[in-house]
Amino acid sequence: MKVDFARCVVGKKEIRAVNKVLKGTWLSSGPQTEAFEKEFAAYVGTKYAICVNSGSSANLLALSSLNLPKGSKVLTAAAGFPATLAPILHLGLEPVFVDYDLNTHNIDVDQVKSMLITHKISAIIFAHTLGNPVDTSIFQDLDIPIIEDCCEAVGTKVKGKSVGSFGTLGTFSFYPAHQMTALGGGGMVTTNNELLMKRMKSMRDWGKMWDWDSDKGGLVTHYTSDVNGMKYYKGYTYETVGYNFKLPEANCAFGREQLKKLDSFTKERQDNFIYLYKHLGSLSMFLELSIDWDASISWFGYPFTIKDSFYSRNNFGDFLERNGIRHRPFFGGNILRHKPFSSTQYGYADHFPVADKLMRDTLFVGCWNGMTQDMLDHIIKVVKKWVTLQLPV
Repeated sequence: MKVDFARCVVGKKEIRAVNKVLKGTWLSSGPQTEAFEKEFAAYVGTKYAICVNSGSSANLLALSSLNLPKGSKVLTAAAGFPATLAPILHLGLEPVFVDYDLNTHNIDVDQVKSMLITHKISAIIFAHTLGNPVDTSIFQDLDIPIIEDCCEAVGTKVKGKSVGSFGTLGTFSFYPAHQMTALGGGGMVTTNNELLMKRMKSMRDWGKMWDWDSDKGGLVTHYTSDVNGMKYYKGYTYETVGYNFKLPEANCAFGREQLKKLDSFTKERQDNFIYLYKHLGSLSMFLELSIDWDASISWFGYPFTIKDSFYSRNNFGDFLERNGIRHRPFFGGNILRHKPFSSTQYGYADHFPVADKLMRDTLFVGCWNGMTQDMLDHIIKVVKKWVTLQLPV
C-alpha cells in the first residue's frame, strides 16, 4: 500500500470554475481575485486580504509592507522552513533568533519574552508549525508588528478565531501539499491595517498606485494622476518599488471553491490526526506533543520525534518508505546549519539545541483529508512494527 504524505482533493466544482475562466476573456488577476480576497478575509475575520502567487511571496510582501529601515532587528525562529527567514535577509534586515519549544514544536515563547527585553526588536515573524497554533497571548500587547506565518495552518482556529487574525499581518500558502490549494499555488496576506493593505496592493502589482483600476469604464487614458507635474495614466503610475506577485484568475476561481470546503477538510484532518494519536501517541519511543485540544487545529501532518537519539530517525524514515509510507523531515531543521544561513553573521547554529533535536530526530507523515481507513491503519501497523524491532529482546 502507498500512503502519500499529502494529496490534493479536487472536485467537479473546481474544474467547472476553472473552465469558466478559460472560456472568458480575462486570465490575469481580475474579478475572481477580488472575490477570493473578500471571501478569504471574511473567513479569517480580517478587514482585508491580498492575494499573491505563493506563501513565500506572502511573507516577503508582508514584511516589505512594514517599511523597516535597513538593519532593523526582526525576531524569528532558528528552526523551520526558509521562507520565514529569507525575507528578513532579502530586505537587508537583521534576524534575531530564538529556539523552538520541544513540547510544542513551535517557537519558544519564553525565549521570545527574553529577547524582547534584551534586544530592540522592530518586528516578529513566526510560524504555526504543522498547523499547531502558537500561544499568541504574549504578542497581544506588544507595540511592534507581528507577522503570523500561517502557511501550514490554513483553517486552524483558537477559541473560534482564525490564525492570521491575531497579529498585524497573517500569511497563508495554497501550495498543493497544504490544507487547500489554488490550482497548485497561491497565497494570501491578511490584515486589519488599511495603510498596509494599500501598500501591499501596490507592491504586489509592480508598484502601481494601489487603486489604479478603481476608475470604472475601462478607459486606458484616465489621466488621473500627477507624476512630477505631468498628468499621466493612472494605471502606469508607480508609488512603491514593487514585485509581480499576482495570481491568475483560474487559480483564484479554483481557490474559491476549495475555500468553501476548508472547514470540512479541517474536520477530516482533525479526525485523522486524533485516530493516529489514539493508537500511536502513547508509544514510549516518541515524545508526546503538547496540544491545545480546545483549539480547532487544521493539521498539516502527524509528527514523530524520537526521544532517545540512540535510535535513528533516518532508519525509521527508510523503514516507512520501504513500506509505502511517504514522509518528510522537520522542514529545514536548524536552518542555521544550512549553507546560505551559516555565515558568521547569522550562524549561531550551536546555540539552538531544540532545533538540532528536531533536525536529527523528527519526521512527519500525512493526515490529509481524503485518507482512507486502510491508509491510517497501515501507518499504525508499520510504526508499531518498527518500534518493536528497536526494543531490546
